[in-house]
Amino acid sequence: MGKTYIIGEYSEKYLKKLKAEERYGTTGILLGQVTPMKTYIIFAAQTPLKDQAELPPDNPDEMNASDIEWVSEHARQVARMLPGGILVLGVFLIRPAKMSKEAARDIFWKLISAVETAVAKERLWNFSEEQPERIVLQIYADSKKMKLRTYDIHNPLTPTKLLECKSSNLSSAWQLVEATVNVDINIPVTTADNQFDKVLLKGLKMWAKHMMQSSYLINGNYKDPESIIGEGGKKKLPVEVQFLSSSAPASSDETSALIQRCNSSIAVKGTVHCRAYLHGSKTKVKDGVLSLKRDVLNTVFVRCEMVFEDQILNRNADAGDSTRHKAPHRVFASILPSSVAFCDYGFSDEGSKDLEERFKELLDYDLHPGQVERTEKVVLEMGINTGPGQEQALLKEEEEEITDTGFNYTGMAAAAGVGVIAVTASVVYYFIGATI
Repeated sequence: MGKTYIIGEYSEKYLKKLKAEERYGTTGILLGQVTPMKTYIIFAAQTPLKDQAELPPDNPDEMNASDIEWVSEHARQVARMLPGGILVLGVFLIRPAKMSKEAARDIFWKLISAVETAVAKERLWNFSEEQPERIVLQIYADSKKMKLRTYDIHNPLTPTKLLECKSSNLSSAWQLVEATVNVDINIPVTTADNQFDKVLLKGLKMWAKHMMQSSYLINGNYKDPESIIGEGGKKKLPVEVQFLSSSAPASSDETSALIQRCNSSIAVKGTVHCRAYLHGSKTKVKDGVLSLKRDVLNTVFVRCEMVFEDQILNRNADAGDSTRHKAPHRVFASILPSSVAFCDYGFSDEGSKDLEERFKELLDYDLHPGQVERTEKVVLEMGINTGPGQEQALLKEEEEEITDTGFNYTGMAAAAGVGVIAVTASVVYYFIGATI
């Protein structure tokens, strides 16, 4: 018995709507979940146009390198908005009637390869046994057909497979798995040029290996990895996971210490709240824990990356106070009948309008205020590295209320849904806040 591919009712209606509008040549990405027996397509979002006045290309096979890069950049930014368990599965195309099979095969491979490369750059983890294939969904202009093909991203010579895609509303509640994780990472900077972003990435990769090896408790108790993670029943109650630190693995019986001169250091400290969504009533503990660990890695990396991106974009805009940078907080919004929530990251000077605009631009979705999880409780930790040989000091907790967004910030440490990461580099301070 082969694997089953299921497209959710929301995604199916959305794609049919694009076709009815004769949006031939439109490309976009497919989001969903991969399990050993089934792949669920839960969301589809068209690629934003570079210029709102332009139309999709009449001949998608004539897409140039910049067009391919535009599609992959869209996928990269949307991947940041996904919780644990939800992935960028592939791409779709509203295929014009005059597009040849050869041209379609070539453009699909280019799109799939570019999207996978862009998304993989922001992962601190690698796929293990499941190795999900990348899929392409074609909606034909001259018929009601929706054809699904899979591509082996590791071997372009492998023949593509034409698959049947079944429809389902996928509206039943998904299993929600949550965790609050304390993060305390210190990364020495030994290079003379102080390339903090590259040093941080290297340090985060080392931390990621340690995090992936950590043990866990499910609702305060140990459960066998092969057991069912939920408690059963029609109403799936959230599962709380507690991660326990593991000892750093030794590569051999003998270890050696290396002392190097440290020009400065980067510290990532704080608490992050993470979540993952799992479909099906028989999800195993090992799958839920793995999805949640990946969300921990994703959210820490994304916020650190956004700090550096913001610093580069505003390098000359705030020259008078270049030593302090507040990084984005995480806000979830339930946008599907199944209550699966996507997220966004907002800086302190951004309001609800910015959130709504990004959901519209990146997901082609009109976000309503009632869908946003409004209450956020954040403690901002201000860190300072005063120089070589001196310890970092926490200065104060800051209570802040942002009125234009409707989000209430109250100084409360380590509560459920509270997330703060302070990132410090030499005398440059980064504050990263994470919330549900």
